Amino acid sequence: MVIRRDRLVDACALLRDDPEGMYTMPVYVTAVDWPDREPGAPRYDVVYQLRSLQHNDVCRLVVQVPEDDPTVPTLEGEFCGMDWHERECYDLLGIVFEGHHDLRRILMPDDWEGHPLRRDYVSFGEPVAFTHNIEWALPAAERPPGMPGTSR
Repeated sequence: MVIRRDRLVDACALLRDDPEGMYTMPVYVTAVDWPDREPGAPRYDVVYQLRSLQHNDVCRLVVQVPEDDPTVPTLEGEFCGMDWHERECYDLLGIVFEGHHDLRRILMPDDWEGHPLRRDYVSFGEPVAFTHNIEWALPAAERPPGMPGTSR
C-alpha cells in the first residue's frame, strides 16, 4: 500500500490499534533506490513491513520520497525496536527519519562517506575474486595454488 509520508504515523497507529489489524510487530524497514525513474518521480521507496501476530498477516507500506528531501517521520514512538531498523536504513541508504532520538550509523564506521546501498554509490573499484571469476579478478601469478582457474 503506497501512502503519503505526512500520513505515515497516523496510518501505522491505525494499523497497530485497530482490532481488525493489530499490526504490532515491525519486521523490517528498507528503501529501494530508483535513480532511473521518470523525471519528477520520487527516487526512493521507503518500505515498511508490519506483521499481525494475532491475525497471522503482513502489511507492506511504501512511502515515496524525492532525492532532494529523503526524509520520513520516525516510527520509534509507534513500534518498539523500530529505532534499530531506521538506523540501518539511514546508514545504508541515507534516508533521514525526522524525530529519531539517535539517528547515527549502526553498521558502517562513523567516518564512512556515502551510503553503500544507493545505486550511485561508488565502491573502491577493485575486483573481487570469487571462484567463478578468478581468471578475471586475479592474474595467474596472484592466484593461490590449487585454486580453480590455475590450470584448465
